Amino acid sequence: MRRLIEVTQDDIDKGIVDCNKCAIALALRREYKTDDVEVTIADGSYVSLCIGKNELNITTYMDNDLLDFIDLYDSYNKFDSDYKGREHKIPKPFTLEVVEWKN
Repeated sequence: MRRLIEVTQDDIDKGIVDCNKCAIALALRREYKTDDVEVTIADGSYVSLCIGKNELNITTYMDNDLLDFIDLYDSYNKFDSDYKGREHKIPKPFTLEVVEWKN
């Protein structure tokens, strides 16, 4: 089953740099109605999204986009108000596409 999950501006604003509380994790929590989520990067090149013990299968084209978002999100300082001219450095809401479940 293919599922579209919205990572909202609210998720970006409320999330913190933590594999269980980042913007993507907050969106997964909302979508799957559970706190048992984990977002990790393995070897700097592979994003793993887990709900409980089950890993979601990320559609192929999403993997690089997710890596870029996570890198930008982790380096984004939400308290730095001087982003004029650097708007491309601010993480934006997006739709995550997954296929349940990875085999």
